[in-house]
Amino acid sequence: MPTPDFILALRDKVGTDLLWLTGVTAVVRNDAGEVLLGRRADNGQWALVSGILEPGEQPAVGLAREIEEETGVVARIEALSSVWTLPEQGYPNGDRAQYLDLCFLARHVSGEARVNDDESLEVGWFALDGLPSPLMDRARVRLERALAFDGSTWFDTGAAEVATHPTEEGYAAVPGALAPVAARDGQRAGERDLAPLATLSAGGREVLLRRAVRTDVPAIVSLLADDVIGAGREDGRDLRGYLDAFEDVDGDPAHLLVVLEADGAVAGTMQLTFLPGLSRGGARRSQIEAVRIAPSLRGHGLGEAMLRWGIEESRRRGCSVVQLTTDKRRDDAQRFYVEKLGFVMSHEGLKLDLTTGTGATGD
Repeated sequence: MPTPDFILALRDKVGTDLLWLTGVTAVVRNDAGEVLLGRRADNGQWALVSGILEPGEQPAVGLAREIEEETGVVARIEALSSVWTLPEQGYPNGDRAQYLDLCFLARHVSGEARVNDDESLEVGWFALDGLPSPLMDRARVRLERALAFDGSTWFDTGAAEVATHPTEEGYAAVPGALAPVAARDGQRAGERDLAPLATLSAGGREVLLRRAVRTDVPAIVSLLADDVIGAGREDGRDLRGYLDAFEDVDGDPAHLLVVLEADGAVAGTMQLTFLPGLSRGGARRSQIEAVRIAPSLRGHGLGEAMLRWGIEESRRRGCSVVQLTTDKRRDDAQRFYVEKLGFVMSHEGLKLDLTTGTGATGD
Protein backbone atom coordinates (compact mmCIF):
# COMPACT_ATOMS: atom_id res chain seq x y z
CA MET A 1 0.00 0.00 0.00
CA PRO A 2 1.42 3.45 -0.91
CA THR A 3 2.15 6.05 1.75
CA PRO A 4 -1.14 7.73 2.81
CA ASP A 5 -1.80 11.09 1.15
CA PHE A 6 -1.99 12.95 4.45
CA ILE A 7 1.55 11.81 5.35
CA LEU A 8 2.86 12.92 1.94
CA ALA A 9 1.24 16.31 2.52
CA LEU A 10 2.87 16.59 5.93
CA ARG A 11 6.26 15.62 4.50
CA ASP A 12 5.97 18.48 2.02
CA LYS A 13 5.84 20.83 5.01
CA VAL A 14 8.21 19.22 7.56
CA GLY A 15 10.60 17.28 5.34
CA THR A 16 12.23 14.38 7.16
CA ASP A 17 11.49 15.73 10.66
CA LEU A 18 9.89 13.48 13.24
CA LEU A 19 6.19 12.77 12.70
CA TRP A 20 3.97 11.61 15.58
CA LEU A 21 1.42 9.10 14.23
CA THR A 22 -1.24 6.80 15.61
CA GLY A 23 -0.99 3.12 14.73
CA VAL A 24 -3.50 0.36 15.35
CA THR A 25 -2.79 -3.37 15.69
CA ALA A 26 -5.14 -6.36 15.84
CA VAL A 27 -4.90 -9.67 17.64
CA VAL A 28 -7.61 -11.39 15.59
CA ARG A 29 -8.69 -14.85 16.73
CA ASN A 30 -11.14 -17.32 15.23
CA ASP A 31 -13.42 -19.86 16.90
CA ALA A 32 -10.56 -22.38 17.00
CA GLY A 33 -8.48 -19.95 19.06
CA GLU A 34 -6.01 -19.36 16.22
CA VAL A 35 -4.48 -15.94 15.58
CA LEU A 36 -4.35 -14.12 12.24
CA LEU A 37 -0.83 -13.27 11.01
CA GLY A 38 0.71 -11.94 7.84
CA ARG A 39 4.28 -12.21 6.54
CA ARG A 40 5.35 -8.68 5.72
CA ALA A 41 6.64 -7.83 2.28
CA ASP A 42 9.13 -5.25 3.60
CA ASN A 43 11.13 -7.51 5.95
CA GLY A 44 9.86 -11.07 5.43
CA GLN A 45 8.84 -11.45 9.09
CA TRP A 46 5.49 -12.58 10.41
CA ALA A 47 3.45 -9.95 12.23
CA LEU A 48 0.00 -9.01 13.45
CA VAL A 49 -2.22 -6.92 11.20
CA SER A 50 -1.54 -3.22 11.74
CA GLY A 51 -1.89 0.15 10.08
CA ILE A 52 -1.96 3.94 10.45
CA LEU A 53 -5.13 5.85 11.26
CA GLU A 54 -6.31 8.49 8.83
CA PRO A 55 -7.00 11.98 10.29
CA GLY A 56 -10.31 11.91 12.17
CA GLU A 57 -10.73 8.15 11.79
CA GLN A 58 -12.03 6.24 14.80
CA PRO A 59 -9.51 3.57 15.93
CA ALA A 60 -11.90 0.60 15.80
CA VAL A 61 -13.19 1.64 12.38
CA GLY A 62 -9.70 2.17 11.03
CA LEU A 63 -8.45 -1.16 12.34
CA ALA A 64 -11.39 -3.09 10.91
CA ARG A 65 -10.62 -1.41 7.59
CA GLU A 66 -6.94 -2.42 7.78
CA ILE A 67 -7.79 -6.06 8.62
CA GLU A 68 -10.12 -6.41 5.64
CA GLU A 69 -7.82 -4.52 3.25
CA GLU A 70 -4.77 -6.63 4.15
CA THR A 71 -6.29 -10.09 4.70
CA GLY A 72 -9.84 -10.21 3.33
CA VAL A 73 -11.12 -11.00 6.83
CA VAL A 74 -14.08 -9.17 8.35
CA ALA A 75 -13.51 -8.84 12.10
CA ARG A 76 -15.34 -7.45 15.09
CA ILE A 77 -13.19 -5.23 17.34
CA GLU A 78 -13.84 -6.30 20.93
CA ALA A 79 -11.42 -4.68 23.40
CA LEU A 80 -8.32 -2.53 23.80
CA SER A 81 -5.60 -4.80 25.20
CA SER A 82 -2.54 -2.52 25.30
CA VAL A 83 -1.35 1.03 24.69
CA TRP A 84 2.31 1.90 24.21
CA THR A 85 4.61 4.35 22.48
CA LEU A 86 7.05 2.67 20.12
CA PRO A 87 10.68 3.79 19.77
CA GLU A 88 11.46 6.35 17.08
CA GLN A 89 11.80 4.75 13.66
CA GLY A 90 14.01 5.87 10.78
CA TYR A 91 13.50 5.12 7.10
CA PRO A 92 16.06 4.75 4.26
CA ASN A 93 15.08 8.13 2.78
CA GLY A 94 15.81 9.89 6.07
CA ASP A 95 12.20 10.24 7.24
CA ARG A 96 11.64 9.86 11.01
CA ALA A 97 8.44 8.78 12.72
CA GLN A 98 7.19 7.62 16.09
CA TYR A 99 3.96 5.73 16.71
CA LEU A 100 1.43 5.50 19.48
CA ASP A 101 0.28 1.89 19.11
CA LEU A 102 -3.23 0.87 20.14
CA CYS A 103 -3.54 -2.91 20.18
CA PHE A 104 -7.03 -4.43 20.09
CA LEU A 105 -8.51 -7.86 20.53
CA ALA A 106 -10.73 -8.81 17.60
CA ARG A 107 -12.88 -11.77 16.56
CA HIS A 108 -13.27 -13.30 13.10
CA VAL A 109 -16.73 -12.72 11.65
CA SER A 110 -16.43 -13.78 8.03
CA GLY A 111 -14.06 -14.05 5.09
CA GLU A 112 -11.22 -16.39 4.19
CA ALA A 113 -7.72 -15.25 5.15
CA ARG A 114 -5.71 -14.39 2.03
CA VAL A 115 -3.11 -11.98 0.70
CA ASN A 116 -5.32 -9.03 -0.20
CA ASP A 117 -2.81 -6.25 -0.97
CA ASP A 118 0.89 -5.72 -1.61
CA GLU A 119 1.88 -5.41 2.08
CA SER A 120 1.96 -9.16 2.76
CA LEU A 121 3.65 -12.16 1.18
CA GLU A 122 1.53 -14.71 3.07
CA VAL A 123 -1.49 -14.60 5.37
CA GLY A 124 -2.89 -17.33 7.60
CA TRP A 125 -4.35 -18.55 10.87
CA PHE A 126 -1.93 -20.06 13.41
CA ALA A 127 -2.37 -21.99 16.65
CA LEU A 128 -0.72 -20.32 19.63
CA ASP A 129 1.57 -23.33 20.07
CA GLY A 130 2.54 -23.29 16.40
CA LEU A 131 3.43 -19.68 15.62
CA PRO A 132 5.56 -19.20 12.49
CA SER A 133 9.16 -18.01 12.43
CA PRO A 134 10.54 -15.42 12.18
CA LEU A 135 7.87 -13.64 14.23
CA MET A 136 8.49 -9.98 15.00
CA ASP A 137 9.42 -9.30 18.64
CA ARG A 138 6.71 -6.68 19.00
CA ALA A 139 4.13 -9.18 17.80
CA ARG A 140 5.18 -11.52 20.63
CA VAL A 141 4.83 -8.73 23.19
CA ARG A 142 1.39 -7.78 21.89
CA LEU A 143 0.29 -11.42 21.92
CA GLU A 144 1.49 -11.84 25.51
CA ARG A 145 -0.55 -8.88 26.66
CA ALA A 146 -3.60 -9.91 24.64
CA LEU A 147 -3.53 -13.46 26.05
CA ALA A 148 -3.42 -12.05 29.58
CA PHE A 149 -6.29 -9.62 28.98
CA ASP A 150 -8.90 -9.83 31.73
CA GLY A 151 -10.71 -6.57 31.10
CA SER A 152 -7.79 -4.36 32.13
CA THR A 153 -5.78 -2.56 29.46
CA TRP A 154 -1.99 -2.68 29.68
CA PHE A 155 -0.17 0.67 29.68
CA ASP A 156 3.58 1.23 29.44
CA THR A 157 5.48 3.95 31.26
CA GLY A 158 8.70 4.01 29.23
CA ALA A 159 9.05 3.30 25.51
CA ALA A 160 12.82 2.90 25.51
CA GLU A 161 12.77 0.26 28.22
CA VAL A 162 9.83 -1.59 26.72
CA ALA A 163 11.58 -1.91 23.39
CA THR A 164 14.26 -4.05 25.01
CA HIS A 165 12.52 -5.51 28.05
CA PRO A 166 8.82 -5.97 27.28
CA THR A 167 7.86 -6.79 30.88
CA GLU A 168 9.67 -3.85 32.47
CA GLU A 169 8.20 -0.51 33.49
CA GLY A 170 4.68 -1.56 32.57
CA TYR A 171 1.55 -1.43 34.65
CA ALA A 172 -2.02 -2.54 34.28
CA ALA A 173 -5.12 -0.42 34.74
CA VAL A 174 -6.10 -2.75 37.57
CA PRO A 175 -3.29 -4.14 39.77
CA GLY A 176 -2.53 -7.76 39.04
CA ALA A 177 -3.89 -7.86 35.51
CA LEU A 178 -0.42 -8.37 34.10
CA ALA A 179 2.00 -7.31 36.80
CA PRO A 180 5.72 -7.30 35.93
CA VAL A 181 7.70 -9.99 37.72
CA ALA A 182 10.21 -8.67 40.24
CA ALA A 183 13.89 -8.99 39.39
CA ARG A 184 15.97 -11.50 41.29
CA ASP A 185 19.70 -11.82 41.99
CA GLY A 186 20.35 -8.17 41.17
CA GLN A 187 19.11 -8.42 37.61
CA ARG A 188 16.53 -6.15 36.07
CA ALA A 189 13.10 -7.48 35.24
CA GLY A 190 13.07 -9.03 31.78
CA GLU A 191 16.83 -9.68 31.73
CA ARG A 192 16.66 -12.67 34.05
CA ASP A 193 13.69 -14.03 32.08
CA LEU A 194 15.54 -14.10 28.77
CA ALA A 195 19.09 -15.01 29.80
CA PRO A 196 19.87 -18.70 29.08
CA LEU A 197 20.46 -20.87 32.12
CA ALA A 198 22.51 -23.33 30.09
CA THR A 199 23.31 -24.58 26.61
CA LEU A 200 22.68 -28.30 26.37
CA SER A 201 24.15 -30.66 23.76
CA ALA A 202 22.22 -33.73 22.69
CA GLY A 203 21.90 -35.69 19.47
CA GLY A 204 24.47 -33.59 17.67
CA ARG A 205 22.71 -30.30 18.31
CA GLU A 206 22.72 -27.54 20.90
CA VAL A 207 19.61 -26.10 22.51
CA LEU A 208 19.08 -23.33 25.04
CA LEU A 209 17.61 -23.99 28.46
CA ARG A 210 16.03 -20.90 29.99
CA ARG A 211 13.46 -19.80 32.51
CA ALA A 212 9.96 -19.88 31.06
CA VAL A 213 8.23 -16.58 30.36
CA ARG A 214 4.54 -15.84 30.04
CA THR A 215 4.47 -16.11 26.25
CA ASP A 216 5.71 -19.71 26.56
CA VAL A 217 2.51 -20.79 28.33
CA PRO A 218 0.55 -21.88 25.21
CA ALA A 219 3.47 -24.04 24.02
CA ILE A 220 3.96 -25.54 27.50
CA VAL A 221 0.27 -26.44 27.73
CA SER A 222 0.48 -28.07 24.31
CA LEU A 223 3.41 -30.20 25.51
CA LEU A 224 1.51 -31.19 28.65
CA ALA A 225 -1.46 -32.27 26.55
CA ASP A 226 0.55 -34.24 24.02
CA ASP A 227 0.05 -37.78 25.32
CA VAL A 228 -2.82 -40.11 26.20
CA ILE A 229 -2.92 -39.06 29.85
CA GLY A 230 -2.43 -35.33 29.34
CA ALA A 231 -4.93 -35.10 26.50
CA GLY A 232 -7.72 -35.97 28.90
CA ARG A 233 -7.01 -33.25 31.44
CA GLU A 234 -5.37 -30.30 29.62
CA ASP A 235 -7.33 -27.81 27.52
CA GLY A 236 -5.37 -25.06 25.81
CA ARG A 237 -8.45 -23.34 24.40
CA ASP A 238 -8.88 -21.31 27.60
CA LEU A 239 -5.50 -20.23 28.99
CA ARG A 240 -6.71 -18.07 31.87
CA GLY A 241 -6.15 -20.68 34.57
CA TYR A 242 -2.75 -21.60 33.16
CA LEU A 243 -1.67 -17.96 33.01
CA ASP A 244 -2.74 -17.38 36.61
CA ALA A 245 -0.80 -20.48 37.65
CA PHE A 246 2.25 -19.26 35.75
CA GLU A 247 2.26 -16.04 37.77
CA ASP A 248 2.13 -18.04 41.01
CA VAL A 249 4.97 -20.32 39.92
CA ASP A 250 7.16 -17.60 38.44
CA GLY A 251 6.67 -15.29 41.41
CA ASP A 252 7.77 -17.86 44.01
CA PRO A 253 11.55 -18.42 44.34
CA ALA A 254 10.87 -21.98 45.55
CA HIS A 255 9.74 -22.86 42.00
CA LEU A 256 11.64 -22.89 38.73
CA LEU A 257 9.79 -23.51 35.47
CA VAL A 258 12.16 -23.97 32.52
CA VAL A 259 11.87 -24.56 28.80
CA LEU A 260 14.18 -25.87 26.12
CA GLU A 261 14.38 -23.60 23.09
CA ALA A 262 15.38 -25.07 19.72
CA ASP A 263 15.36 -22.98 16.54
CA GLY A 264 13.36 -20.28 18.34
CA ALA A 265 10.56 -22.64 19.44
CA VAL A 266 9.79 -24.30 22.77
CA ALA A 267 10.99 -27.90 22.52
CA GLY A 268 10.66 -29.09 26.12
CA THR A 269 9.73 -28.10 29.65
CA MET A 270 10.27 -29.10 33.27
CA GLN A 271 9.34 -27.70 36.68
CA LEU A 272 11.57 -27.84 39.76
CA THR A 273 10.27 -27.16 43.26
CA PHE A 274 12.65 -26.79 46.21
CA LEU A 275 11.17 -28.05 49.47
CA PRO A 276 12.53 -27.45 52.97
CA GLY A 277 11.76 -30.12 55.56
CA LEU A 278 12.71 -31.46 58.99
CA SER A 279 13.39 -35.06 58.01
CA ARG A 280 16.90 -36.24 57.12
CA GLY A 281 18.30 -33.71 59.57
CA GLY A 282 16.50 -30.76 58.00
CA ALA A 283 17.51 -31.61 54.44
CA ARG A 284 16.18 -29.68 51.46
CA ARG A 285 14.52 -31.70 48.68
CA SER A 286 13.98 -31.04 45.01
CA GLN A 287 10.77 -32.16 43.32
CA ILE A 288 10.80 -32.61 39.52
CA GLU A 289 7.48 -32.47 37.69
CA ALA A 290 5.91 -32.04 34.26
CA VAL A 291 8.88 -33.21 32.18
CA ARG A 292 7.99 -33.04 28.47
CA ILE A 293 9.84 -33.04 25.15
CA ALA A 294 8.27 -32.11 21.80
CA PRO A 295 7.40 -35.25 19.77
CA SER A 296 9.60 -34.29 16.82
CA LEU A 297 12.68 -34.06 19.08
CA ARG A 298 12.23 -37.15 21.22
CA GLY A 299 14.93 -39.78 21.09
CA HIS A 300 17.79 -37.30 20.75
CA GLY A 301 18.77 -37.16 24.42
CA LEU A 302 17.22 -33.75 25.14
CA GLY A 303 15.11 -35.07 28.02
CA GLU A 304 18.12 -36.69 29.64
CA ALA A 305 20.24 -33.56 29.23
CA MET A 306 17.51 -31.37 30.73
CA LEU A 307 16.99 -33.69 33.69
CA ARG A 308 20.72 -33.95 34.38
CA TRP A 309 20.83 -30.15 34.44
CA GLY A 310 17.89 -30.18 36.90
CA ILE A 311 19.70 -32.64 39.16
CA GLU A 312 22.84 -30.49 39.17
CA GLU A 313 20.80 -27.33 39.80
CA SER A 314 19.19 -29.08 42.76
CA ARG A 315 22.62 -29.96 44.11
CA ARG A 316 23.77 -26.37 43.60
CA ARG A 317 20.82 -25.14 45.67
CA GLY A 318 21.76 -27.39 48.55
CA CYS A 319 19.27 -30.21 48.03
CA SER A 320 20.25 -33.64 49.30
CA VAL A 321 17.42 -35.54 47.58
CA VAL A 322 15.81 -35.26 44.16
CA GLN A 323 12.39 -36.88 43.90
CA LEU A 324 9.70 -37.28 41.27
CA THR A 325 6.54 -39.18 40.56
CA THR A 326 5.39 -40.65 37.27
CA ASP A 327 2.12 -42.29 36.34
CA LYS A 328 2.19 -46.11 36.54
CA ARG A 329 1.01 -46.25 32.94
CA ARG A 330 4.23 -44.56 31.78
CA ASP A 331 6.37 -47.71 31.56
CA ASP A 332 8.95 -46.12 29.27
CA ALA A 333 9.35 -43.13 31.60
CA GLN A 334 9.90 -45.38 34.59
CA ARG A 335 12.64 -47.33 32.80
CA PHE A 336 14.22 -44.07 31.65
CA TYR A 337 14.42 -42.59 35.16
CA VAL A 338 15.86 -45.78 36.63
CA GLU A 339 18.19 -46.96 33.87
CA LYS A 340 19.42 -43.65 32.49
CA LEU A 341 19.46 -41.40 35.54
CA GLY A 342 19.83 -43.75 38.48
CA PHE A 343 16.57 -43.04 40.27
CA VAL A 344 15.35 -45.76 42.64
CA MET A 345 11.71 -46.82 42.81
CA SER A 346 11.75 -46.57 46.58
CA HIS A 347 8.20 -45.44 47.42
CA GLU A 348 4.59 -45.96 46.36
CA GLY A 349 3.05 -42.61 45.47
CA LEU A 350 -0.52 -41.76 46.46
CA LYS A 351 -2.70 -38.89 45.30
CA LEU A 352 -6.19 -37.62 46.15
CA ASP A 353 -8.12 -35.43 43.73
CA LEU A 354 -9.68 -32.72 45.92
CA THR A 355 -12.17 -31.78 43.22
CA THR A 356 -13.78 -35.22 43.20
CA GLY A 357 -12.52 -36.93 46.38
CA THR A 358 -11.16 -39.82 44.33
CA GLY A 359 -7.65 -40.88 43.37
CA ALA A 360 -5.74 -38.65 41.00
CA THR A 361 -3.41 -39.90 38.27
CA GLY A 362 -0.59 -38.40 36.31
CA ASP A 363 1.97 -35.74 37.24
